[in-house]
Amino acid sequence: MKTARLTHACGALAVLLLSSVVASASDILSFAANGSLWDKPTGEVSKQLFSSKGRYTRVDNVHIRVLKGAGLTVGNVKLGDVTMELTEDGKHFVALNTTIFNKGDDGDIEKEIFEARLKQSVQSINNVMGVEGKTRQQSRKETGLKTRAWEWENEHCAVLLEAASTGKGKKYTAEFIRMSVAPTKGDLEKGGANDSARRSDLKGNVVHEENGDVWIKGVPMVDQGEKGYCVPAAVSRVFAYYGMDGVDQHALAALCKSSDQGTSIEDMEKALKSICGPFHMTIKSWDWVGIKSFIKKARKMVKKTGTLPDDREIAQMILEDVGKHPGTMNKGLNGIKQQVNAGIPVVWAVVLGIFPEQGLPQSFGGHMRLIIGYNEQEKRIIYTDTWGMRHAKKAMSMSKACAITHRLWVLRPAM
Repeated sequence: MKTARLTHACGALAVLLLSSVVASASDILSFAANGSLWDKPTGEVSKQLFSSKGRYTRVDNVHIRVLKGAGLTVGNVKLGDVTMELTEDGKHFVALNTTIFNKGDDGDIEKEIFEARLKQSVQSINNVMGVEGKTRQQSRKETGLKTRAWEWENEHCAVLLEAASTGKGKKYTAEFIRMSVAPTKGDLEKGGANDSARRSDLKGNVVHEENGDVWIKGVPMVDQGEKGYCVPAAVSRVFAYYGMDGVDQHALAALCKSSDQGTSIEDMEKALKSICGPFHMTIKSWDWVGIKSFIKKARKMVKKTGTLPDDREIAQMILEDVGKHPGTMNKGLNGIKQQVNAGIPVVWAVVLGIFPEQGLPQSFGGHMRLIIGYNEQEKRIIYTDTWGMRHAKKAMSMSKACAITHRLWVLRPAM
């Protein structure tokens, strides 16, 4: 984190350890290539591939994240975390997504190493599938950035391998090598610019509970893992909610210049503005309580005390102010309510550690989450984090929520 209110980095995920035994690697693509991955029950597949060989955690009701400690491979190529998609009844697997390399988990590598790893990956998939991959043309509208891609298909499965890097020379950055596998080629298709939901359709996702909760259902979970990817993970959830799941957290991390230290607000906003047009999206930002006025107060304190207030002190100033002047909080709250009532999530940049929050894998620092609801009677904000289903729906008092806020954004379909 460069400065507490400008860079949003997320700490390590506290994963659920279902087994601590790590055994030899298992070639998961071989199971897909012969149909076993889809045809056999999840329990049997899990036992053979990873249930007794590593760790996994639940992402949401139909996804689990198998940690790279489980030792899954494609041929002799080791995989990172693998997200497995299940049928609604949980009885069978229907898809998997993984990275062979991504800068968030694996750090920066030189171009030659990246290219060698990519070549090895293509060859390993060739060997497992028994055919050579065909190059696939992809546009920026599909993924948000330029990628190289290969595809394979047999009677039991289809495979898509994508690779991306940005910059040249000293500015070169290896971004990711990712792989998707599903029973058919059609199952691999992701939503792009022409698949954005219409605003009028989103209102149907708003739920009104008897206790006064008003919240948006159907916002997909994206588990950022141990990467400092809270910004691209949160924003990719919004894109997926609108039907554009082709722009994942890795693509957004490249566009937002994310690293293991996080993403600066300026880089994120610049990247979002650049891709909102092609994806028929608009972007709007505001802060909840007029943070600039509190910065002015902080500067006055510097003149008196010689010390600049930290984030905790500024948050306390905001909390006290909204207690005396509720209208300060309500003005920004009206904007949040308006978006939620329309079925539109609000991207929420905050500073963690100001007030106690149980079960967070990050104790202090900048973070990004989504506001998905509110309860006006009980003065609560309903929000969601990017750490799996245990963090899918949570609540916080409105006064504390606005006190930890740095900035709010709305990304919404233009139509």
